[in-house]
Amino acid sequence: MVEFEPVQPYRMANEIVRNISTMILDGEISPGTRLPAERELADRFNVSRPTLREAVHVLEALGLVEVRPGGGTYVSREPNALPPRLLEHMLRRDEGLVVELIETRREFESRNAELAAKNGTSKDLQNLEECLEVMAADVEVGRDEFRHDIAFHLGVAGATQNRVRLFITTSMLLAHTEILRDARDRMVRHHREVVGDFLHEHRTIYLAIRERRPDQAREAMRAHLEAAYKRNQMSP
Repeated sequence: MVEFEPVQPYRMANEIVRNISTMILDGEISPGTRLPAERELADRFNVSRPTLREAVHVLEALGLVEVRPGGGTYVSREPNALPPRLLEHMLRRDEGLVVELIETRREFESRNAELAAKNGTSKDLQNLEECLEVMAADVEVGRDEFRHDIAFHLGVAGATQNRVRLFITTSMLLAHTEILRDARDRMVRHHREVVGDFLHEHRTIYLAIRERRPDQAREAMRAHLEAAYKRNQMSP
């Protein structure tokens, strides 16, 4: 049975959305799986039922879960449903849109990092630090796990304490996860050293957030996304 960790009583709905969405993206919860009943899930996260409902509404809007009246809440069989799926469909039909999305991500996620430096909680910092520890372990053994990169970016979005920003960031990442993963796989195959670069860039972002330096956090995220785009352009 999937274990859900209790969350801290601050911005709890955001934390639940981030927790469950990451588990779905990581494949820890399979499509079609029924989530525990509302009361049980609220108890597992140690939150009130209204807070749990708020989080479920966001997950439903993201297309990650389906709420069936009288039948419970299920992980969507196609988790990247609307609106992410609509964007994904558009991206596959229009290569120019990919460039526009990259530009949007650069501006939007740079602002995410700035807000995370201002609003992030100790729990948010712990979550980002844990992401970095896992990335470092991957580098140590020569492994690259793209999902940890996604988890870090979602963690930064959650640390903004802005549910709309978490919603939009999750939607953008879901919409072109496969495109990003394929580009990254090609890059790592030909330039293995970039895995260490990824870790360094993420750590720079984290340190600026931890030290409450919004301007530095914004510029560190911008530099990371710009560097990632340039590397993709150089990949065969």
